Amino acid sequence: MFFKRFMMSAAALAAVATMSGPAAAQGGGPLTLVYACDVQSEPCKTWEKQWEPIFTASPASKKVTIRKINAPTKKALLQQSSWPADLRWLLDVFLMSQEGVQDGYDTPRFFLLQDNSISFTSTGVNGWREFMWPTILDMTNTRP
Repeated sequence: MFFKRFMMSAAALAAVATMSGPAAAQGGGPLTLVYACDVQSEPCKTWEKQWEPIFTASPASKKVTIRKINAPTKKALLQQSSWPADLRWLLDVFLMSQEGVQDGYDTPRFFLLQDNSISFTSTGVNGWREFMWPTILDMTNTRP
């Protein structure tokens, strides 16, 4: 089920945004990880407690800029006012995707950007562990 949702997410975002694979990204521009969450989310609290320290202590974190969007509620997370002006385009792209329509309230949500394009996206702590974290390591050519 998770893999199916992940694949649907990737396909939906590919339809509305330019996407490039990890291999192509290694020679590209700087990477930005956008972490979107609401402060009430238990999965977000889990990621912040367990995974964020691992990420920030890793060599990969020196090669990736992290941008955090912490809204007060799940509903507020999907509103433009919760996002920085320069990242509102990302929320628009997400809300136009099939996953945004069906599963917009699932958190934490991760977007990996390169050259003002979405390179990769995943959702949830499992999505981070199984997909996003290995992708970041691959794209930065680093190890944990």
